[in-house]
Amino acid sequence: MIPYSVKDLDIIEPEVNKDAKSKVVKEISNAWKNTSMIDYKGWVWVKKDKLHSILRTTKNNMEYIFMQIPDQYKATFGNETYVRGYEVLRLIAKSLEENGTGTKGIYLETSKQYYDSISSCDKAKLLRIEYENQLKNQRRLLKKKRIKAYNIKHDELTKEPLKIRYAEFSHIRSVAIYKFISDSIDNGLIVNKDTHNIITSHGINDEDELLNLCTKMNWSIDWYNIFIQNLSKLMI
Repeated sequence: MIPYSVKDLDIIEPEVNKDAKSKVVKEISNAWKNTSMIDYKGWVWVKKDKLHSILRTTKNNMEYIFMQIPDQYKATFGNETYVRGYEVLRLIAKSLEENGTGTKGIYLETSKQYYDSISSCDKAKLLRIEYENQLKNQRRLLKKKRIKAYNIKHDELTKEPLKIRYAEFSHIRSVAIYKFISDSIDNGLIVNKDTHNIITSHGINDEDELLNLCTKMNWSIDWYNIFIQNLSKLMI
């Protein structure tokens, strides 16, 4: 769901380099403000058709660059293709490092300024706060929901009887790094407190690190293939 068009929001115009030509600045401004969207998470999305203006390259070059962008940073809204603003910012930074001299560098910096202005607008900040609160509320329910959904009676890693009162929902992909899937019952396992403490002490951040720990501790790895199968659904 993409509820907010940037052109309808109060965006502060950045102070651009005085050597930038007004015609080019207008092109960049229109590309960002007239076609970009902000979703319910407060994330910026940029219409594919205008990326060449934002990245100061040709349409043909942009088609090639677009093909290299991971699918997780692409989305379709209203039959139009969009790219996540975070990924566009990364491409701007890359181009600045590799080709950011002279006037091209000035216009790439201008593009970056417009992204910063949109991403830091009041509406985007408010949406991010609301989304964070929503995730926190959902995470509090994960233990109960997963136990009920899968009728769990044993620690999913050690296979010991589950001490339900003290059991924990242990995230497979960590909340700190994979926040946007932190509210899914399929991104975690129900384990006893002692098991969770061991996982935490090892600083586990993803499924591969957890798999290695399970192998080391002689715990069950039955969860791994199931998680991988569900991963594409989680990343939507």
